[in-house]
Amino acid sequence: MLTVIIIGVTVGLIYGLVAIGYSLIWQSMGLVHFAQGDLLMVGGFLAITLISMNIANMFAVLLIVFVMMALIGLIIQRSSYYFIPQSKHTTRIIATLGVGMILRNLAVTIWGTRARGLPDDFFPGSPLQLGDIAIRPVYYWTFFVGVTLVIGLVYFLYRTKFGLAMRLTAHSYTLAELMGINPGVYQTLAFMLATGLTGVAGILVSPISFVSYKMGLAFGVKGFAAAIIGGLDSLPGGLIGGIAIGLIEVFFGRFISGYVDTLIFGIMILVLILKPRGLFGKVQAEKI
Repeated sequence: MLTVIIIGVTVGLIYGLVAIGYSLIWQSMGLVHFAQGDLLMVGGFLAITLISMNIANMFAVLLIVFVMMALIGLIIQRSSYYFIPQSKHTTRIIATLGVGMILRNLAVTIWGTRARGLPDDFFPGSPLQLGDIAIRPVYYWTFFVGVTLVIGLVYFLYRTKFGLAMRLTAHSYTLAELMGINPGVYQTLAFMLATGLTGVAGILVSPISFVSYKMGLAFGVKGFAAAIIGGLDSLPGGLIGGIAIGLIEVFFGRFISGYVDTLIFGIMILVLILKPRGLFGKVQAEKI
C-alpha cells in the first residue's frame, strides 16, 4: 500500500506542477494555455540533451532547464500572445494550439520520433529503506524537487515585491497601472515562471514515462484536469488536484485500467457542475 501511495504522489506532483503552470498563466493573462504539455516535453528533451553533453549533475540540469525554458517562454509569449488583445479569447486559445503544434514539429526535427529516457543514475543516492520497502532515488528526489518548487513559488508570490506586483497584475490590470506597475512586464514574467516550472516537470517524468514528442498531450490534459478540479485561480488547489489524479490513477488503474481516464474526467465534470470554480477556487463578486 505504501508503495502505491508513493508512486501516486510522485505522479501527482508532476501533474500538479503542470496545473500550477496553467494557473499562473490563467491568473496573470486570463489565458488557458493548451501548449503546457508540449512545454513539459521540451523540458524533458533539453535535459536529455544536456546529459548527452556530459552535464550529468542533477541540480545543474534542473537549473539550466529552468532558465532555458523560461527564455523559451519569453519568446513564445512575446511572439505569439503579446499582440493579441485579451478580449480576443477564441483567437488566443487557437494560438495556444498552434504553439503546441509548432513545439511538437520542432521536437521531431531536432530530436526525432524515438522515445528516450533519462539514465538510471541521473538521480543520485541509494534506495531509501522503509521497513520492507525500498524507495528508489527517482521517487524521493521527484517528491523533494516538486515540494521545494511549490514552497519556493508560494514564498516568491507572497513574500517578494516582484511576486506581489505579479499578483496585483493578475487581480486587476487597471489597478496595477494606477500603482505604477507595468502589467505587460509582469505578465511576461509570470509566463516565464510557468514555462520554467513546466520544463522542470518534464525532467521528473522519468519514473512513469519516456520522453517523446507525443507525450505532451497526455500530461497536458491531466494537468489541465488537475487545475480545473483544484481551481484555476488557486495554486495549492492545482497541486492538490494533481496529487488526487495521481492517486486515482495508481489505485484504480489496477482494476479499471482502460477506464481510469474516464473516471478522472468524470470527476472533473462533476466538480465543474457542483463547484464551477474548482474545489479551492475563489468566488469573485463584481459590481455592475
